[in-house]
Order: sequence, then structure tokens, then C-alpha cells
Amino acid sequence: MNITSTSLSYMFFVVSIIEFIFFLYYKFLVINTGTKSKRRENIIGTMKDPEHWRKRNNIIAFISLFWAITSIIAFIYLKFFYTSRLLSIVYVFIYIVIIVLSVSVFIKKNKLVPDK
Repeated sequence: MNITSTSLSYMFFVVSIIEFIFFLYYKFLVINTGTKSKRRENIIGTMKDPEHWRKRNNIIAFISLFWAITSIIAFIYLKFFYTSRLLSIVYVFIYIVIIVLSVSVFIKKNKLVPDK
């Protein structure tokens, strides 16, 4: 299935917005669970290892920011610099799979409770 490069660029723009929202969500979790935060106890509760959890969420936030910036760059390139008119929609699906794999590999590698 082929779509125009302009449509594909806007799909990358939507992906960048979604990734930026994930970045904000995880960053606010890290900020609101800081040692001086009033909401710390409400969010953490009886968690076993809150510092590891905060570190992991901070890294996921920056992974999301990386993909948001990468998606914005793809959007700008396809919107303003790419001259071909038709592209395969498979590129977006491959891109989303790579994003999901990068986050899932990180989460699997940094489990909160390691396997015995």
C-alpha cells in the first residue's frame, strides 16, 4: 500500500506527539516521586525498591524523548526535503515496531525484581 510522502510525514508527526506525551508522563512520575515531593508517598506507597523504579522511569522518559526527536526529524525531512511523492506505509509500521522493541528490550533488561 502506498501513501504520499506528505501523509507519511504527518504520521511521523503523530508518533512524535505520542512519544513526547510518554516523555512528559514518565518525567512527571520521576519528579513527583522525588525526596522533596508531597506526592511521593501517594505514588510510591509500599514499593520495594523506589529508587530503581525512579531510575528506570527516568531512562524510559529519555528513550521516549529520543524517539520523539527522531520522529520530528523524519517529519521535517519527509515534509520539506523529500521529492518523491509515493512511499510504502510499511515504513511507519517498521518504525513503530522498532520503537516498541527498544522500550521492551530495556524493560526486560531492567526488571524490578530479577529472576532467580
